[in-house]
Amino acid sequence: MDQPLAGIRVVELAGGIPGPFAGKMLADFGAEVIKVEPPAGDPARRIGPFPDDVEDLEASATFLHCNLNKRSVVADVTTTEGRALVLELARTADVVIEASVPGAPDDLVDALRAVRRDLVVCSVTPFGRTGPYAGLPADEITMYAMGGTMSSTGLSDREPGKLGGNLGLYQCGNVVALAVLAALTTAERSGEGVHIDVANLETQAGSIDRRMTYLLYRAYTGRDAPREGGARMGPYPNGFYPTEDGYALIACLPNWVPRMLSALGDDTLAERYAAPNPMADEELPELAAAAMYGYTLARTRQDAMVEAQSHGWAVTALNYPIDLLTDPHFAERGFFVDVDHPTGTIRQPGPPVRMADGWALRRPAPLLGQHTEEVRAELGPPEPSRPAAPAPARLPLEGVRILDMTVVWAGPYATMLLGELGAEIVRIDNPWVFPTATRGLAPRPPKEIAEAIGPIFGGFPDTDPGERPWNRVALFTAHGRNKRSITLDLRKDEGREAFLRLVETADVLVENNAVGLWDKLGIDWDTIHARNPRAIMVRMPSVGTWGPYRDFIGFGVHFETLCGLTSQRGYVDMDPTSNAAVYHMDAASGPAAAFTVLMALRRRERTGTGELIEFAQAENMMQHLGELFVDAGRTGRRHETIGNRARHRAPQGAYPSTPGVQAKGGVGDLTPDRWVTISVGSDTEWDALARLIGRDDLVGLDLAARFDRHDELDAAIAAWTATRSNQETFEACVAVGVAAAPVATETDCYANPQLRARGFFRPNGSADLGTHEYAGYTWQWTGPERRWGPIPVMGQDNEAVLRGELGDATYEALVASGNISGSYLKPDGTPW
Repeated sequence: MDQPLAGIRVVELAGGIPGPFAGKMLADFGAEVIKVEPPAGDPARRIGPFPDDVEDLEASATFLHCNLNKRSVVADVTTTEGRALVLELARTADVVIEASVPGAPDDLVDALRAVRRDLVVCSVTPFGRTGPYAGLPADEITMYAMGGTMSSTGLSDREPGKLGGNLGLYQCGNVVALAVLAALTTAERSGEGVHIDVANLETQAGSIDRRMTYLLYRAYTGRDAPREGGARMGPYPNGFYPTEDGYALIACLPNWVPRMLSALGDDTLAERYAAPNPMADEELPELAAAAMYGYTLARTRQDAMVEAQSHGWAVTALNYPIDLLTDPHFAERGFFVDVDHPTGTIRQPGPPVRMADGWALRRPAPLLGQHTEEVRAELGPPEPSRPAAPAPARLPLEGVRILDMTVVWAGPYATMLLGELGAEIVRIDNPWVFPTATRGLAPRPPKEIAEAIGPIFGGFPDTDPGERPWNRVALFTAHGRNKRSITLDLRKDEGREAFLRLVETADVLVENNAVGLWDKLGIDWDTIHARNPRAIMVRMPSVGTWGPYRDFIGFGVHFETLCGLTSQRGYVDMDPTSNAAVYHMDAASGPAAAFTVLMALRRRERTGTGELIEFAQAENMMQHLGELFVDAGRTGRRHETIGNRARHRAPQGAYPSTPGVQAKGGVGDLTPDRWVTISVGSDTEWDALARLIGRDDLVGLDLAARFDRHDELDAAIAAWTATRSNQETFEACVAVGVAAAPVATETDCYANPQLRARGFFRPNGSADLGTHEYAGYTWQWTGPERRWGPIPVMGQDNEAVLRGELGDATYEALVASGNISGSYLKPDGTPW
């Protein structure tokens, strides 16, 4: 089996989730990963969930999920003997992943970098290894609060809400894996090692799950994103509706109304939607809602979904992790695998990516120290360092051409990241088809409604769509950098042939359109492979190119609902109708798809041929709930939302703060919606917090007692936090070793001293945008300076690419046939 990462040797010193999950991604595709644990074991061994809720170092679902395909060695790196073993292992390695606090006894970064000149060392920490917050305590909720979109998630009259489970930590792991493979490619070619510095905070602030777009909304308009609860869009139903056995998520964009009406068979409702302006019909929202309730209450959630999707209407069942274990689509695809482990047979998520000789189950997660003697016995003379290249190190994808046919967020985010790594990204838009949810809500939204349609679709500089709104909306510009822009209509013969001639020059094609699009265009994999046998095509369907749900439509929020993520967030005392839209699937897909491209290019260096890869976004995303799938399969547990709490830490939550001053529209306003997150992980931390809030009577409570009295402790903490600002609370808590963070608005994020100290925000723009500050790189490194190109204006590279490479005659034919444009076109061929 020729796995793409075979031959790579990784030493993993990190514990918890981000570093180990990155190690798992490498191991699953062929890398040899040696996990070095302290004598007490990786902290993930104590996270759980556990069978019967009894702690067992060998049975933690989180550890079992994150450490598949690895070997375990025990070494105490704070001792001379343990340190020597780790450095000896590093001498035989290509990569070391570590998570030490700078200056701590287990901080071996400098010693590791001195072991081999060409070694890649990746440090993954909450805040990074530099800056004023380096080394401060943190956890998943505090990182999401400070870096992510927690401030705009939840009902306006309630506390803001976190993502379910540990999604932010897994997302950080995705970024670590991408950074490691990029750095290794550079080091192998240059002979010079790279030190990578991944800050969880920056992976959150640079996430495509609304944060990058909302930051630009603030930069463009001077306003922060508002809270987003379970609102429904006037006459176009969007939200959760009850079914016979639960809930289903319904969505209906204006252009989906005929599909919805086809499923409903409601002639009266059809007449109302046929009016010239349904938005002006004041009775229509209530009539539409009644029709939705009538439809869903008469069906199970599964039946409501399947029947609606057969009409092309985006309806998905609200599932729980246990439901996915027997779901017909994932069963047919064989997604879940049975792993034989000393503690029993474990049901675990399988391949996040389908490629030839790709993901493989080679061994279960290890017992603590299971391979210590085995690995020691294998140690011999280290491989010599690679000779230093005579030329300076280059970006790993320099000289690689990628054709970008992506839409919405997931695909464009992936190609943006590949562009940062040096690839030439040629984005192809069809000027005759406006891509709703990629370049806005409509080709030319009136200026007067731009503010009303919110930060995703209404994020224009000065809240003005301008002459070419598709070049100005933050929805697109957040991920637009580092790309060239051309236009082709692949439905036309001239456009299709021009595209295929570009395929002959390309290394990679990336697309995430509806599954049947390429068949309709008459461009299949065989056609592409015949034109260019070295081409790699990465398809990014929502749930796969085959299986019962292959033709299902929707956005990330719909497939998160289908795949169990949505059921894990929201208010414990409310039903799912209060849940806001979250787009973690897009965020998870970007770096993982870019990682996949690097893997495929690496294998092509050995084989000389390209390949077709299926990157099913749902199966990649489901890796981020792995521990719940493991636990559900083992115990039959149905995991419900626990809100802002954790299953292994207590107390934890979002607590009120005194009003703060915010810059909104250039005016300093007193904003009452201010919150702070606090997360307690140990008895020592609890005692410190209890004393800090003046409640010495609560000192001494162990974890079980804190879970039992969580409501009481929340009230005590809230009484204390409500008397001070969230920044004051944060500073006081971290000073005594307790993880905390303000729930940061976009204004707060731009002012964050840690992000500023590390140079996270960078200027960028285009001729249609002007210059603003954009979210920057999601990791730092000592490798070559990554690409930071401008954001293209649609069609700006038509002449250079299509005329310059295909010739004058071809270009003129493309002009004559309507392929070339800088604007989206109406059916009559005039610009919008």
